[in-house]
Amino acid sequence: MLEDYRVVFTGKEQAALARHCFDERPGPGEITGKNIISLISTGSERGGFTQQFPRGRYPMQTGSSSIAEVLQIGEGVNRYRPGDLFFHDGNHALYARTAAEDTVTIPEGLAPEKAIFGRYAAVSMTSIFRMRSRPVDTIAVTGLGLVGLMCAQTLVCMGYKVYAVDPAPERRAIAALTNLNNIAADLTAWPDLKKSLGALMECSGNEHALRSALPFMRPGSDMFQVGVPWHKNSDWDAHSLLYDLFYAYVSLHGGWEWYLPKKPTDFEPHCSYSHIRSAMELIAEDRIKVVPEMYELRTPEDCRGVYQDIAGQHPPASIILDWRKLG
Repeated sequence: MLEDYRVVFTGKEQAALARHCFDERPGPGEITGKNIISLISTGSERGGFTQQFPRGRYPMQTGSSSIAEVLQIGEGVNRYRPGDLFFHDGNHALYARTAAEDTVTIPEGLAPEKAIFGRYAAVSMTSIFRMRSRPVDTIAVTGLGLVGLMCAQTLVCMGYKVYAVDPAPERRAIAALTNLNNIAADLTAWPDLKKSLGALMECSGNEHALRSALPFMRPGSDMFQVGVPWHKNSDWDAHSLLYDLFYAYVSLHGGWEWYLPKKPTDFEPHCSYSHIRSAMELIAEDRIKVVPEMYELRTPEDCRGVYQDIAGQHPPASIILDWRKLG
């Protein structure tokens, strides 16, 4: 048995690093790994940290994106050897044991700090593969946080003409270091775009961003609500939004990433794991850029301070927990 460490929410706006015993012996088809890094999902985990859950739900584990080094392989596992790196969607913890088929291999030579961002490009790929617009159409992305920045760059790689907007100057500054060329505080910076957008990827979770984009949508276009609307930011009623949507002849879709399965099926080749791997390959080719300004490396021992920073007025672009000094 190994001594494990796990990040847990112990109450509303309370986080701690908890000790556990970990059985490192993999079963058939499983691998055991030691996490190198894990990336905090700023929007989702901020929501979980600041929300009050019933008392019986605590302590609550969190996290969904880690890169680990293989320690042991179980019977029947042929794709890995000890020392290999893999992606998995387990919680923030020092050790992980998972089915090998529920992992993604890392492109050779790609640094973990870059590879892990492939997970967040895959979030919007679900919507990209559902929209009717095709390259070289014109698309807008609103919100340049973790998901939006990856979404906009992925669209550029696919041949779309992309306009990326965010009211925060620090986010626009980071976007300017990537493969994006058309960046502004809002869509009014390009008045000629009115009634020309084939699709909108709304990644901020702010309803104002979606509604203010309606004059720029062409008839028959699609809007995808990719960002989770955690908080109410307006006082206008549903009728006014539905009225504007109806007479703009625009279709509104949920941007939930799990519309696609994690693994491919006979009739659904597109899946989350293949999208993560494809995004990692684009990152390895430097077509999707991951620059140091996009993240901070922090120790899991400071997890309470990390989540307080994320819940603050000006959260970092993203935070990666570095597990290399633990264990």
